[in-house]
Amino acid sequence: MGKTKLSKVKSITKSKNKSHKQKVKSHKKNKSISKNKHRTKLRSESQDKLQKPEAPLTNYLAYKSNYIAVRYIFECGIKLGLKHITICSAAVYFHKFYENIDENPYDNYSIASATLYLASKVHDETVKLRDLINVTYHTLHRDAAPIRLAEDYWNFRDSIVHAEMLTMRLLQFDTTFDHPHNYFLHYVQTVRPVFYSKHGKDIIVFKKAYDFLHDFYHSSDILKYKPQHIAIACMELAIKVYGIPSQIIDYEVQPWYQALIEDLDKDTLWNIMAAIMDTYDLELTTD
Repeated sequence: MGKTKLSKVKSITKSKNKSHKQKVKSHKKNKSISKNKHRTKLRSESQDKLQKPEAPLTNYLAYKSNYIAVRYIFECGIKLGLKHITICSAAVYFHKFYENIDENPYDNYSIASATLYLASKVHDETVKLRDLINVTYHTLHRDAAPIRLAEDYWNFRDSIVHAEMLTMRLLQFDTTFDHPHNYFLHYVQTVRPVFYSKHGKDIIVFKKAYDFLHDFYHSSDILKYKPQHIAIACMELAIKVYGIPSQIIDYEVQPWYQALIEDLDKDTLWNIMAAIMDTYDLELTTD
C-alpha cells in the first residue's frame, strides 16, 4: 500500500512539473510574439514617418512649356520600361526639333510622344505603337476610360506617326548624340578615391551629380556644351553643394578636373553649372 501511494504522489508531482514547464514555455512564447509584434509596429511607424509624401501628379494639359513636355517624356518612358539613356535621347530629339523651327504651331505632347517612339527604335527597344498610345494618352488624360479602337484612337495614332516623320526630317535623319553618361561613370570611378569619405559621403555626392545630369536634360542648353564638360560640371556642382574637401588636390595649383580633360577652362565650367542651376527655375516660369 505504501509503495502504491508513493508512486501515485510521484506521478502527480511529475505531471504538475510538466504542466508548469508547459505554462512557462507558452508564456515565454507569447511574450516573444508580443515583443516581435511591438517591434514590427514600431518599424512600420518609423518607416511611415521617414516616407516622403508623394508628389502630386502633373496635369500636363494645363501646361504648354517644353520643360513640362520633357517631364512628360520621362514619365511615359519610365511607365514603358525604357532605359534611362533611351529616354534621354528622346529628350534630346525633342530639344533639337524645337531648335530647328521658327514658329511653334505643333502640339508639344504629340512631338514628345513621337520622339519617345523614335528613341525606342534607335536604341533597339521594342515598344509597340499600341502600348505607346495607351501610356501617352492616359498620362495626358488620367481619369479617362480606356481608349477604344475608334476615331479618337486613330487620330491620336496618326498624330504620333506624322510627328515622328516630321522629327526625322528636321533632324536630317541624324539620330546620333554623344551623351554625357558615356563619360560620367568613368570620371566618377577615377575621381572617387581622391574624394573618398569613410562615412560614405562621396557616394551621396556622386548620386547628386547624377541627379543634376538627369535634370539638365529638361533644358535645351544640354545641346550647347560638350558632353565631357557637362559630366565634369555636374560632378563639380555636387562637390561644391556638399563641400567635400580633398586632401590631395590643391585648387590653387591645379583643379581636379584638368587631370581628366585639358580643354575645360574655369569660365566654361561656371557657365555650365549656372545653366544646370537655371534649369530648376524653368519649372517656376512654366505657363
